[in-house]
Amino acid sequence: MRRTTSSAVNNAAIAATLTRRFATDAIMGIKRLSMAGCNFSGVIPEIDIWRAATLMLKRYGDKALEQSRTRIDELAADGDHDGADTWRRIAIAVEQLANTTPTGPLH
Repeated sequence: MRRTTSSAVNNAAIAATLTRRFATDAIMGIKRLSMAGCNFSGVIPEIDIWRAATLMLKRYGDKALEQSRTRIDELAADGDHDGADTWRRIAIAVEQLANTTPTGPLH
C-alpha cells in the first residue's frame, strides 16, 4: 500500500515540476514549435497504402495499375490533388507488388 501512495505522490510532484517548468519557459520567452498550423489528419500511413495496393491487385489483377492510374487522372481532373497524390503512392505500391522480376542477378 505504501508503494502506491508514494508513486502517486511522485507522479504528482513530477507533473507539478513539469508544469512550473513549462510556465517558466513561456515567461522567459523561449519559443517552442507550434503545431497549430499543422494538419496531419490527411496523412495516410504507409501500411494503408500497401493494403490498398494489395486490394487493387486482388480486385483488378493485371489491370490494377491501369485502374490506379485512371483514378489518379479522375482526381487530378476534379482538382483533388491530395487524393491524386495518395493514388500515386498506391500506384507505385501496386507496381512494386506486381513486379515479379528479380532486382538483382540470379545466383
